[in-house]
Amino acid sequence: MAFNIDEANPKIYKGEEKDFFGYKVLQFISGKEKGVMVSAPYQKNGSGGICRCAQDRTDCTDCYTPQETDTIKYIGLSMAGQSTSPPTFTACSPGLAHECDGNSYLNSICYQFNSQLQITSNFTPAFQECTKKIVDLVFLFDGSGSMTKDEFDKNKGFIINIMTTLKNSSIKFAAVQFSSIARTVFNFNDYQEGRALTNLWKEKHMSNLTNTHQAIDFLLKNIFENQAAGATADATKVLVIITDGNPSDTDKRFNSINGSDDKNIIRFVIGVKNVDLTKLKSLASKPKENNTFLIQDYDGLKGILDNLQKKIFNIEGSKTALAGNLTKEMSQSGFSAVYDTLVLGSVGSNNWRGSLFETEGQRSEEREIQDPTLDKDSYMGYSVAVGKKNQNLLYFTGAPRSEHMGRILLFNKVNNNWTVAQRLSGEQMGSYFGAELCSVDIDSDGNTDFLLVGAPMFHQPPREGRIYVYTLTDKRNVSVMAQGRFGSSISSLTDLNGDGLKDVAVGAPLEDNHRGAVYIYLGEKLKGIRPEFSQRISAAMMRSKLQFFGQTIDGKMDLGEDGLTDIVVGTRGTVVVLRSRPVLSVSAHLHFHPSEISTDNFDCLAKETISPVVTLTACFNMAEATKSKAVVLSAGMNVSYTLDVDPVRQRSRAFYNDTNKGARSLLSTVELRKERTCFNHSVYMTQCVIDTLSPIIIQLKFSQSQSQQEGCTAILNTDSHTKAVVEVPFEKNCKENETCLAELEVDFNFITSTLLVVDQSYFNVTIRLSNHGDDSYNTSLTLLYPPGLSFSMMHLLKSTRRTVFSCGGLEGEMDRTTCSVSIPVYRSKTTVSDYLDIPVNNAQLDNGNSTNSSLTRTIPVQFAVDLVAKALPQDSTTYMNFTLEDTSPKRLVNVYEVQNLGFNSVPVTVTFTFPTKLEHRFEMKDYEISVLQYCSPEKYCKSIECESFLLEKFLTVTFVLSGNVSFKDLDQHSLSLPKKFTGDRETVNFISFVELGYDKKRYAQTASDPGVSFM
Repeated sequence: MAFNIDEANPKIYKGEEKDFFGYKVLQFISGKEKGVMVSAPYQKNGSGGICRCAQDRTDCTDCYTPQETDTIKYIGLSMAGQSTSPPTFTACSPGLAHECDGNSYLNSICYQFNSQLQITSNFTPAFQECTKKIVDLVFLFDGSGSMTKDEFDKNKGFIINIMTTLKNSSIKFAAVQFSSIARTVFNFNDYQEGRALTNLWKEKHMSNLTNTHQAIDFLLKNIFENQAAGATADATKVLVIITDGNPSDTDKRFNSINGSDDKNIIRFVIGVKNVDLTKLKSLASKPKENNTFLIQDYDGLKGILDNLQKKIFNIEGSKTALAGNLTKEMSQSGFSAVYDTLVLGSVGSNNWRGSLFETEGQRSEEREIQDPTLDKDSYMGYSVAVGKKNQNLLYFTGAPRSEHMGRILLFNKVNNNWTVAQRLSGEQMGSYFGAELCSVDIDSDGNTDFLLVGAPMFHQPPREGRIYVYTLTDKRNVSVMAQGRFGSSISSLTDLNGDGLKDVAVGAPLEDNHRGAVYIYLGEKLKGIRPEFSQRISAAMMRSKLQFFGQTIDGKMDLGEDGLTDIVVGTRGTVVVLRSRPVLSVSAHLHFHPSEISTDNFDCLAKETISPVVTLTACFNMAEATKSKAVVLSAGMNVSYTLDVDPVRQRSRAFYNDTNKGARSLLSTVELRKERTCFNHSVYMTQCVIDTLSPIIIQLKFSQSQSQQEGCTAILNTDSHTKAVVEVPFEKNCKENETCLAELEVDFNFITSTLLVVDQSYFNVTIRLSNHGDDSYNTSLTLLYPPGLSFSMMHLLKSTRRTVFSCGGLEGEMDRTTCSVSIPVYRSKTTVSDYLDIPVNNAQLDNGNSTNSSLTRTIPVQFAVDLVAKALPQDSTTYMNFTLEDTSPKRLVNVYEVQNLGFNSVPVTVTFTFPTKLEHRFEMKDYEISVLQYCSPEKYCKSIECESFLLEKFLTVTFVLSGNVSFKDLDQHSLSLPKKFTGDRETVNFISFVELGYDKKRYAQTASDPGVSFM
């Protein structure tokens, strides 16, 4: 990703890598002079130096280095500038070493200089003078009879241990034994002349009373105030009392305690065994609780040895092997520096808790700013930044080792005192949260809006380094790349892209195998910086071989003559000046003519042709966002743009080539040299366009030509809206407004009065569709029908205007068919009549209501049936013989079959008709019909009707009519019959009938005769 920092043409200032030239950089303008101040902290064998790199030169030979000395090291480890006229600079060395009584102090020296590298002053902030305190310390040890010789010797050993440990200090020792009297064991002169240990070991045990107050009075007069004994008049006086009993005397006579207080004698009291603690505390100086020790026996003296030695050390004020708290001895003030007033970070102050030192003017009185809640080794002052809110000054400082998580502190001034207003802690151990700070006034209104905090060692594989952006209470973070120490340097930049907001540069000097990189983040009004960087500048892309690129950054001014912000980046041994390029904002607009696409010539039934339907005009407006001094627009910018038609459709309705329907995209590269530049393009369509309801969408996307970005003076603004969209509508035939109101009326009728449901037959319907209103778009006709019917085809009978139907069903929808009508537009004042073929399966129809655009009609439905009844002669009685010899009744059987040859089950009734009496007194008795269904005979009945039953499709049912038949009184009527021996015969014909009955309103016989007779 590249924006407007020119990576291809950097200006390089070379220095010595071994000097670490480029460790800190500061831009400056002084009158007509412009340039860069560069520090080289390892120059001249580590003394350090500051070099001045003028804008009109290619080298930095003008350098200042202090006279080489072993005590001043690393000038330029921190550097700050004040943009006054003329500008003022301060460079500090936090490595000023000096000796004090055999101990090394590490302080700082700062040099103030002007743009010509002329030193105006130097000063040593937070300097710890070698102010050794002469301490006269007297041991007053108990020699009463309550202790044994062994305990007395342990007293001596305790005294010797303390003197041995503190022998290289400025402390002089004396010792007095007391019992009923007090006696000098050795005085200060004896100690300095080496006789103290000998005198102490020779001292005899007095073994008497414990006159403590008398003994104190003795040493006040004979030791502390006696110069002949080696006492120093202005020395700090310390008394260590060792006793195993309560005082035998009182202080009324001697007033020893008040006398000691008057002489500011610091008194430590060690009580051994059973001593009244209250009386012991009365002997000690304030704070009595801290200066009183109580042990059970003399062996306990070893346990309090370290504690007592530290207390004595704090009085003496010099460093020993058992050092106590340090204040300014290792302050290293100037580790970081920033100007408003000059504020210096002092990481080593107060046992490396750290602090800030505020200095106003030249060598004015210093003011130390601390946070007493910090632990030792917090490194407060490692970084420092200054902000303002409503004319109130704010100080920010980092303590990257505080609680191992890192912390930043905000100080504001209350009643002329700097107090901590807020503390914010890091979120990962060892991340060095707070190692780099940058305050940003995003809109240049004089109020600090955001604080950027670097945590360069934040590790979240595979990424390393993180910066946090803080407003009043909100934060968010960005992180990039792996193992790069992202956030090692953070710098607020003067507006780069012309949006009026400050921007930010973040260094990652260890990226790309320690080559380094710089990330540019554009400012954002509400969030400080945008979440994604606008440009990554890699040292690997430079022509020079660079190392640690991004360790320091400054970008607040124009070092050339174009009026644009330039960025200076320090590397090891090299300073790189990167020019910014003018930014052009370009916007695109699309226009078309005519205002609507005419639909008059669209006809899907005509021969396909391709015609231009609209002229598209693409216009580009160009203006400079930055405020460069050059005439940028005339230099021009090459823009590549793409025009897409119907980009979201799978198939486009329009195209840019009159011979290629696939040319839905157009790519062009043009040069822009004016504020407004326009280009025309023709848009084509075929004669058949299905969708004329939804407008044609035309989308333009543009970008600066990639080949031009590297060499062009100007660069396209990343905030430019590089997309334009326009909708080209189709013409609408509407009477009153833009919304067409169609008035659709549908009517249909059946060709036949009854629907006969016969498998594989057709049912015919005529349909009339009229539009009495405006044009109707995407008109469709939906046919709903019951199961058993389906759509076959539609035939156009007549139409007042050319009309096209396209019918089809939806998957899973078995009861409807939708027909599109003259898509896309069913014209106003159009009436069309159609003839519809509907295949018939077995079905039932539903009824409904109608409106002008929805209509339901009913028709009687008859189901076709094919019923057959037939006689079965082979199973029936076809001949019977009666004689005078054989007149007995015989069984007559007629067998019939009833069949359903159709596709529907039918409720049927079967009726049998037969004679019960014939001529010659022939009669039938005991008749019956045997079938699964029950038939009930009646007396003298000639017809029998079986109960109605459901005759399933393709089912055959057999009926058997049987009965006993005979000639009644054949003997009596024999005279009327033919003679027996003549061979004359008479014949009686017995005829029975079967008739099938069914609901003739619902069913219709279509094939066989449902009735049959048997004779």
